[in-house]
Amino acid sequence: MENGSRTASITRWDFSPGSLPFPLIIAHRGDATSAPENTIPAFKKALNLGADGIELDVRLTKDRELVVFHDRVLGRTAAGSGPVNHYTQDELRNLDVGSWFGAEFQGERVPTLDEVFESLPGSYLINVEMKAIMTGMRFIAHKVAEVVRRHARWDATLVASFNPISLWELRKIEPRILRGYIWSRRHPFPIRSRCFSPLVQANWYDPANDSYNNKLHRKFHSRGARVLAWDVDFDQDLKRMAEARLDGIVTDSLQNILGRKEILCGLSK
Repeated sequence: MENGSRTASITRWDFSPGSLPFPLIIAHRGDATSAPENTIPAFKKALNLGADGIELDVRLTKDRELVVFHDRVLGRTAAGSGPVNHYTQDELRNLDVGSWFGAEFQGERVPTLDEVFESLPGSYLINVEMKAIMTGMRFIAHKVAEVVRRHARWDATLVASFNPISLWELRKIEPRILRGYIWSRRHPFPIRSRCFSPLVQANWYDPANDSYNNKLHRKFHSRGARVLAWDVDFDQDLKRMAEARLDGIVTDSLQNILGRKEILCGLSK
């Protein structure tokens, strides 16, 4: 194992808001600088490097099953073309999602959420983002809930989405699952806004850097919710992030931020 002695110390998402001396470091789609994004190797590399957890994306397939995949359409990380939901789960799992990244990953397959849960420690933090804007926006919550129940992975799983309807459905059918509400001003209404917060009743609020401010942060903490920032420029926002006592950050620069963790801890004192 790479840096095998480094293990995550936080094993649940429902800790007291603002209580950590340093925000959780969550690897966006795994360690996507060392392995193809949203694959088992990327997730294991993040774990071995010392990330507190990983973020991944799930989509519904043509046969209404889940696959771990970010883009709406094939072509960037997987051979093929057209929307993901025009393919069955088996068809997608036959695609190569590793060759684009490097020859050593040739033949890497699209994982299922079950496979990810089975491949990582049960106490390792996983942030599952539901990708559904219109089609399947309620059904995807049912499928994710089924997987979480099957693995009894309550404390170490956070399920997030831009779509408030998906999160509302999740709250209705399985309130034990912790929910994260994502938004960004760069996205179209209604997912660029947090106006549906009362509907969602999130445990975590996940603003992009363009939507984050300290006033909102204090407001969420006063309600007992936690804040997970993403799309952060770690060179320009390092001091701001430390002073704000964020509960977590989602990063594409895992090795960089892990290497600067001591600096950040010093700034936050």
